[in-house]
Amino acid sequence: MAVVARYGSALSHPGVARVVASAFVCRMLSGMVSLSLLLVAADASGSYANAGAVSGAYAVALAFTSPAWGRIADRHGSRTALAWAVSFQTLFFGLFVTLVATSVWPGLLVPAAFLAGTATPPAAAVSNAVYMGVVADEEDRKTLFALCGLLTESVFVCGPLLVAAIVAVLPVLYAVVVTAGISFAGVWWLRAAPAVARVDRERPALAGPGMRLDWNRRQAHIQLVVAAAAFAIGGLQVTVAAHAGELGTSAGLFIAALACGGVLGSFLYGGLRLPGTGPAQLTVALTLYGGCILALGFGPATLLTVGLLLVIGFVNGPADAIEAILVGEYASAGTRAQAFAILVASNWVGFAAGSFVTGVVVQHASTTAGALTAGAAALVAALSMTPSAAREEARQRARTAGPGSVQAPTGHP
Repeated sequence: MAVVARYGSALSHPGVARVVASAFVCRMLSGMVSLSLLLVAADASGSYANAGAVSGAYAVALAFTSPAWGRIADRHGSRTALAWAVSFQTLFFGLFVTLVATSVWPGLLVPAAFLAGTATPPAAAVSNAVYMGVVADEEDRKTLFALCGLLTESVFVCGPLLVAAIVAVLPVLYAVVVTAGISFAGVWWLRAAPAVARVDRERPALAGPGMRLDWNRRQAHIQLVVAAAAFAIGGLQVTVAAHAGELGTSAGLFIAALACGGVLGSFLYGGLRLPGTGPAQLTVALTLYGGCILALGFGPATLLTVGLLLVIGFVNGPADAIEAILVGEYASAGTRAQAFAILVASNWVGFAAGSFVTGVVVQHASTTAGALTAGAAALVAALSMTPSAAREEARQRARTAGPGSVQAPTGHP
């Protein structure tokens, strides 16, 4: 009941519940688009190589253009960025569907998917910036970011199931049509939210053109930590698939265990008050995360593998939430949307790199070597967080000690 009460408190802030709900609809794009593009391209071309190129083109474009949309949101307002992005995205999805329907050269589907990826609306960045701008209570913000992680995990379960249902009753092309329609509806719903309009009105004026970000050492560091953690999860999925093949077990069972752990971990993290600062909590989570991945390198049996993946998901869910919180805290009010958009890019780039590198390692060495590669990335990220965690813990002790205690360090926090 205490956990549920925490979520009730977080959602009670004016306008926040609507932002959470509309952002969830927007996030359905992430759970549906890769599979939709893959299935449609494979059906149109008869080639899974071409289908993979189509899906990959979308992901690459999204990763490298999301910071630009975040910058537009910071400079010109979230509503402006969302409106332009979803309009272009709908146009490019329409182009993709037209190319498939007219049976033109399948190679054209790759640039069409790339264009659609460049126009991916910055819904997650905008909603995260709203939480930072509207919710003053730190515990409530923590709960909201944990809820976002929980909903994201749910999207990657619900999205593929919805795509499967669509192609079961309609021509496969409608998978892309429905995906585009859901994204369009969710983005316009989010854009019309009063809380989004409030943050737009209160955003500070930014001087100077271009893509300049109010960058600082802590922001750069946390983005690198995000990329390393995403590298680990990308490598983990490749390792798990290879390990499942060695055991003669379905990789789907293992991935489902990982997702279930993530949902439970995110839910509990959002509803409980845990000791320690954000950097300290992230250090612990990444250490457990990396250690469990390394344990997979010993080739455990099916039940033990499921148990390890449940633990990995359980700590990965809170880790994602903490990373987002720190990205928001380390950014100035006028650059939060771009910082959160870079967070998206860091996750995509890290995941892709981890999948590729670990795939090569597994192919040419062993599954054990793949687990070592993925686990080492998480442990390096944890190790790099240790000094930040120590400094934040010292500052917190100095603040709570009261008058007469040793003064907390001064300067940029």
